[in-house]
Amino acid sequence: MRIPPAESPTIELFAATGLDERQLSAVLLGVEEEGVPCVVSHREELNPLVLAKSAATSSRLGVGIGMSLDYAVVTLDKLPEARPYIVVQSTSAEAARLLGSNAARIVKRIPLRGFTERNQ
Repeated sequence: MRIPPAESPTIELFAATGLDERQLSAVLLGVEEEGVPCVVSHREELNPLVLAKSAATSSRLGVGIGMSLDYAVVTLDKLPEARPYIVVQSTSAEAARLLGSNAARIVKRIPLRGFTERNQ
């Protein structure tokens, strides 16, 4: 049985209208590298926390990304809007790509990249 595209499990990415396409492309590249599907929608909202929470609520996987201005936010549908999982303030393509990769890793339930452990 084939799942219709509108119902297939994806990470939802809600981006503010007018967002720099380079930032958006870098996040999508990070998600794609992990093999998790992602759907992009442009919204008039400027608050990345609101965008991320709305995206997570819309996602069948429960993971959403919100992007606006210089911020990118990853959150889960179960988290409060004011307490996102990851927040990045950067226009760096490397940081955006890492954020996308980590959003996909949350779905896959594997360790996130770019964080150091505190062993001592």
